[in-house]
This record gives sequence, structure tokens and C-alpha cells, in this order.
Amino acid sequence: MTDRLPKALRASPLFLTARAAQALTQHCREALTRAGFEDFGAPDLAVLAILEGVDAGENPSKLARTLRYEKSSLTPILVRLREAGLVAQKKDPQDARAQLITITEKGSRRRAEADEVIERATEALLGDVSKKVLKHHAEFCEALLKAAEREEKA
Repeated sequence: MTDRLPKALRASPLFLTARAAQALTQHCREALTRAGFEDFGAPDLAVLAILEGVDAGENPSKLARTLRYEKSSLTPILVRLREAGLVAQKKDPQDARAQLITITEKGSRRRAEADEVIERATEALLGDVSKKVLKHHAEFCEALLKAAEREEKA
């Protein structure tokens, strides 16, 4: 499909990265839907994955910064996850005005199940792509995110 694109687009990291992310996201979203995760998407999984490693809970503002989301975009995700019983909210013992978000046992279980679906879907889509190419892609994405962070701090 990319061979039909103009050379300028085939050489554009911006276009190719966005197009590849869109294709993988759509493929995984369809797999999640087939597996019964109709209302579960990448943003939900990202929130749950971060909370999985934080026993004391996470401040929503810090969570938004870590995920590079606007706090206003994160709020409806947290509401949806809380209503589904996947996260809980509690007062921050260090700051009575602040809240901490924690993952529930149900949230951990659902995230693990969704991760398995995504892993199988990704393998089905990218099974013929060499491990070397996938490793280079991961390195490129890491470098891109680090560069963006440096740019933001400047």
C-alpha cells in the first residue's frame, strides 16, 4: 500500500508514524471488541498499566503528564474506569485536597486479559516482521518520545 504513496510521504516520519499507529490501533481495537472489550481502548490500558506499578496510587495531574494527555482528556477516562470498578479514588494522605487513583483487582485482571488480546492481535498482524525490524521500531519510538520531552523542557 505504501508503494502507491508519493515519495515525499514514504519518506516522512510524521506521516508514516501516524499511519502505522492508526493501522495498529484499529487492528487492536477490533480484536478487543471481538473479545468483549467494546469500551476498552489504548488510553484505558495505558492508565491501568501505569497504575499497576504504583501501590500508593497516582495523582491525576502526574498521571496526565506521564501519559502526555491533557488533564481534561484524562478525566472522562478515569470516570469511566472508576464506574467500571477498574480503578478507585482515595484521598491523598499527604494533601487532603488531592486525590490518588489506584488500580483495583478487577482492573489488574481486565488489563492482563486485554494485554493478551492485544499481544495476539499484534502478533497476527506483524508475525512476518522480523524481530530486528520490531526492535528498531521500538528504538525509534523511544528516541522520538525522548526528543519530544527534551523539546518540551526547552
